[in-house]
Parts: sequence; structure tokens; C-alpha cells
Amino acid sequence: MRTIARARGGRGAGRTVGALLAAPILLAALFPPVALLAAPAPSPAAAKPPAAAGPPAAAPGSDPRALTYAPLQIALPRPETYALKNGLVVYLLRDTELPIVDLSFFVHAGAIYDPAEKAGLASLATHLMRTGGTRAQTPDQVDEALETLPAEIEISASSDAVSGSLSCIKSQFTPALKILAGMLREPRFDEGRLEVEKAQMVESIRRRWDDPGSIAAINFRNLIYGADSPWARLDTLETLDRIGREDLAAFHARYLTPGNVTMAVSGDFEPAEMKRLLKETFGAWKGGRAALPAVPKIRDTVSAGVSLIERPLQQSSLALGHLGITRFDPDKFPLFLLNYILGEGDFSSRLMKEVRSNRGLAYSVGGGVGTDSDRGLFEITSRTRANATVEAIQAIRDVVTRLRDEGPTDEEIRQAKEARINSFAFTVDGSAAYMSSYLFYIYYGYPADYLQTWRDRLSAVTRDDVMRTARRLLQPERMAILVVGDPKKFDRPLDSLGLGAPKVIRLAEDAPSPQR
Repeated sequence: MRTIARARGGRGAGRTVGALLAAPILLAALFPPVALLAAPAPSPAAAKPPAAAGPPAAAPGSDPRALTYAPLQIALPRPETYALKNGLVVYLLRDTELPIVDLSFFVHAGAIYDPAEKAGLASLATHLMRTGGTRAQTPDQVDEALETLPAEIEISASSDAVSGSLSCIKSQFTPALKILAGMLREPRFDEGRLEVEKAQMVESIRRRWDDPGSIAAINFRNLIYGADSPWARLDTLETLDRIGREDLAAFHARYLTPGNVTMAVSGDFEPAEMKRLLKETFGAWKGGRAALPAVPKIRDTVSAGVSLIERPLQQSSLALGHLGITRFDPDKFPLFLLNYILGEGDFSSRLMKEVRSNRGLAYSVGGGVGTDSDRGLFEITSRTRANATVEAIQAIRDVVTRLRDEGPTDEEIRQAKEARINSFAFTVDGSAAYMSSYLFYIYYGYPADYLQTWRDRLSAVTRDDVMRTARRLLQPERMAILVVGDPKKFDRPLDSLGLGAPKVIRLAEDAPSPQR
């Protein structure tokens, strides 16, 4: 399936949460993949590429900047819904362009539901589902079979989702699906592989503070959400040590049930045969929707201030911001444009133009107001030389304040709309990418017409809408500031920012300092 009929050039801009997909996948994060509707959707029986418009005519020697194009055309197919009696729902989209079949799935589970004393459980369990073998096959047998087919299977956990995928050539999809079904229904959780996965996670924990950017990112989440919040909580050597094979089995029994799973299948298959295969593979699987543990709501308790993590570095890593918004905030579409203009538009963004290009204060700078299932983060990150630390912080604050007070220009709005629309098209170029996006929105409960109305809703955003959104969501006077660096090398003391003496954050003793 080719969803793009003709796309204009332009840089993509946006974040992806896992996932995108969710989290895989989290598609989102702030800017999850979306699709646009500009033409009638074809039948679900077969996705056909729409006719492409020809290139624009241009006289010899004409200025390429004067070229004009017809409106971008994108057609979205409508997947067929197939529900098994046990509650498993599968969305089907046939696409015979390539002899490949792709499957993706979401499970209502995730790291925020881990017991605090066993943080890391969802991540470890999903790794072992993939690498720890099945009831019918040892880990080595699974690995060899996937290499021989060939097929690729991935399973992972994000904050509030477990997701995965299978990609395989058409002729080998049946045996590949059988292997995936074994992982989902009857994982072995091999003791040997469990020790290997734990050892890898332990090494990752021990190296957590090696990179200053990671130090800033992790501790900024702690600062805004609270270190004890499930949305910021980290696995540690202690929590990992408490997790045994019985915990993995309990995780699987609780969450991996057909009523708690949603799938999408796309590619070269016959719909009737695919339904038969799905019923044969998953029809005897039992279990309804999982009862998810209660998760406390995020509280907005952080006020403006400066925090410092001292490291003997020649550069400073910065993070500034406050809480963001929910996925379904009424100003979400104006926010798509606001974020592009502020810090997600690469060298077109105000932060990049002012802080890096005009003033030479940063190697990198960017960010925006994020969304999430509860609340996302408004976060601006930057990396600057140590002797420009305070000046860079003030420059970032000035950019945010000016955009909040004055709003964007009409030209910035026009450029942001064009860039967003162009980049959206490429997130669904192909049936596998499209169905991943489609399943993401199903999983997170977006309105049924979200994809179909996306383009019109973005196009309808006015400058006044963006100004209203900026004044509501950008709160520079409330921004918390986190600095990772060497205060002896700063251009000025941090208290010169007018936010009082910095609060010094000390990392865990078992986390080695980076050697730079």
C-alpha cells in the first residue's frame, strides 16, 4: 500500500514516543505518527496506491523557489475488524504490493504498573518473552528458527503499554506466527536467559550516569513528576534483584490474555485464510481484559527553581520546563504548530535560530510541550559550553517568554503547517507503518475519526489559536531548571538567574561519575 500520491519536499518534524508507537511506541510522545485524509478510502480488500500527480512545469532558467504544487493527496484505507470469541480483536489490511506480512500488537500493561519494590518487571518480562524460549522450543531453537525463516519478532514494554511486531515473507508467515503465539501464550522464561537478561540490565543501570545528557533527562523527569511517581520511577540493582522467574510468570498470567490484546495484520494475504489462521492459532487462548493496578494521578507541585548536578565537564547539559498536557487536550492541534515554531522545527525553530545560530550559545537546543496518557512534559534541552551556561539558560527563557507574549508570525504559522503536513505523510507510507499508527490510536482511545479529520483540523488552526495556546501552556516564570556541569567553569553563578541558590542533587553512590 502506498498512502502517498504525491508529497512535497520538506523536513519531517516531531517527536516520537514510543513510542510511537506507543510506546512504542509510544508514538508519542508528543508527536505520534498520524495519517491524513484527502481522498476517498479504498475497500479493505486491497489497498491500491492512488494516482500520482505529475511534476510541476517550469520554464528553463526559472527560479525553483517559484514552483507551485497541487495539494498533497493521501488516501487512507479502512481496515477490516475481525473479533475472536475470546475477545482478541484483529484489524486486517490486505496489500499485495510486496510478498510480506506484518503483524503488530498492543497489550494493556506497562512499567507504571510495576510494584515499586520490583521496578523493571515489565521490561524484564517482555525481554524474556522474546528471548527466553517457548514451551515448545528452547531459546536457541527459537533463534535458529527465526533466522532460517527469515522472520523478525520484537516485544518491549513502555510506560503504559506492552507492544510488539512480527515481520515475515508471505510464504513463511504461518510458522513465524506459531513462534510468536508461543511467546505470547506459553513463554518458557528460561532460567539461563533470565540470568543473561538480568546481567545486561545490571550493566545498563551501572552505566546510567555515564552520559551527561542521560543524567539530565532522567533527573528532570524525577524533578517534575517526583522520583516516586510511576512515570519517573527507575529500576535499580535492588529492585532487579527481587525479581524472580515466578514474578515473570505472574506478569504473564495477569496481562497476556486475549481480551487484553489488540492486533493488526497487513500485507499479502487472503482475508479468509488469514482469519482461519488467526482463529486456529489464538482461538483456544483464554482470558479477559486485565484489571490494571491503580496509578496515582500526576500532581503539579513543582515551582520555578534551579537544580544542579555537579560533574567535572567542559560542557553543561540543560533541561528546562514544567508539566505538559494530556493526549486529548482541546488545544492539541494548535500545539502541533506551536511546538514546531518553538523548538521542534530544527533550524526553523526559534530556539535554534536564536540560541545556536544567532548567539552561538549551544551545540544543540530544542523541545516543546509534550502529551501523555496522564500528563506529558514541557521540556527544553540544550548542551552548551560551560562558560556560557547561565547566558544560554537566560536566552532560552527569553525565547519562551517572547513567543508566549507576542505569539508567532503569520509566516511561521504557514511554514509550520506545511512542514507538519508533509512530515505526517511519511509516517504512514506503507501498510505496515500505517497499521502501526492505526493500532496506536485504537489502543490509546483516540476518537474514531481522528485520522480522517486530522488534516482539516490542523488547517483550521489560526494565529489566534496558537497565541491562546502559547499563553496557556508556556509558563516561563514556572520553569524548573536542571544543570549538569561544573559550576567552577560557569560564566556566572546560577543564583544570578534570580531563582535563589541552586539545589544540589546527588546521585546514588553506586552510580560512577563520568570521566571526561
